[in-house]
Amino acid sequence: MIVSFHVTHTSAGGVEGLNGIISKLEKTADGMMKGCDAINEYLIVRTCNRFEVYTATEDNPTVKDVFAQLSKDCIPEEAGNVSFVLEDYSSIKHLFRVICGLESLIVGEDQIQHQMRDSYINARAEGHIGSMLSYLFDHALVVGKRVRSETALNKGAVSVGSAAVELAEQRFGTLDGKTVAILGAGDMATVIAKNLVGKSPKTVFVSNRTFHNATILAEQLNGTAMTWDRMHDVVADSDLVLVATSAPHCVVHYGNVLEAMTNRRDRPLLFIDVSVPRNVEKEVGDIPGVSLETMDSLQNIAMDNVAKRTAEIQEAEHIIRQELAKIEKERAESTANELIRSLSIKLGQIKERELAEAKTRMKTADPDRVLEDFSRALLNNLTSELYINMRKASRNGDWDTCRAVRVLFGLEGE
Repeated sequence: MIVSFHVTHTSAGGVEGLNGIISKLEKTADGMMKGCDAINEYLIVRTCNRFEVYTATEDNPTVKDVFAQLSKDCIPEEAGNVSFVLEDYSSIKHLFRVICGLESLIVGEDQIQHQMRDSYINARAEGHIGSMLSYLFDHALVVGKRVRSETALNKGAVSVGSAAVELAEQRFGTLDGKTVAILGAGDMATVIAKNLVGKSPKTVFVSNRTFHNATILAEQLNGTAMTWDRMHDVVADSDLVLVATSAPHCVVHYGNVLEAMTNRRDRPLLFIDVSVPRNVEKEVGDIPGVSLETMDSLQNIAMDNVAKRTAEIQEAEHIIRQELAKIEKERAESTANELIRSLSIKLGQIKERELAEAKTRMKTADPDRVLEDFSRALLNNLTSELYINMRKASRNGDWDTCRAVRVLFGLEGE
């Protein structure tokens, strides 16, 4: 059985404050999973917007108790009930929806599939997963690929980076002629950069702690790389500042922005901070002429995105239903095959034991008598447990077992 634990931007009511919870969960969960004998396999998924643990177990109640303790240890009471636990079919359905981008802040975004695949690869390399979760995640990746190839769900503004650029265009009307700064040069900053192509900004500055990375990204935009110590000069010269660093703390401070605004002559400045946790101090948005948007500000674009993609979402959900039916059929057949395999081994052992005895007797006894004894002994050994358990079931009023025997041995019409 599959039992899974989830904390997401949806269950937490937004991204704000989610990073602190996720950081605590990340530090604690691995040790708790390793320490639980009831967990046969586990895989942890951690992104900016979600923390999830998928487990394979034969003891659901114990694993659910472990998840309850994990939630109690890592999620403060004031945060409310932000975690939830799913079992088996619901867990698998949720996994398929996540990997397709249906549970993302920006519906249809591609990055989540790469993140899920990386989590799977890491768990496999660390030896945390076996046949059950491997089978499940292999299938999930196929589902994600189907949705992205057979529907238009991932077309258009379908990433946090593209949504950030779209939000900037909504605020300015156009980015044509604007001076834009990107703080950061990692994956998210790269996505933002790709979405700036064709928007015709006058100048694009890229600033990053590692100047070499800033140079590489700036070249893609025909922009200018700036050293990190000149970051505040870049801010002072810009109309739009897109912040996407991996720093665990604020890098843009109230005092620096206040100073930068003194010589701008009422020229407005827009910050869009897509970093998790925030990299721009909240008070920056209180400075006259400065607007500050964060990940939670992208929610309206996310809602518009869902409204525009109703047909694509329905197509994706149809594919998920197909794949869920397929996986349920395969799992049922797998259970039957395992039972058949065990039964074949047991019956084979009985046959070999009786056959060996018959071969020994064949050397001295009458062959017809040996064959008669062999067939009788074989039949008795093959059916003795069946007859014993049938009589026991009948005495206990277990008619389901009796009916099952009639079905299994083709006795329904007799």
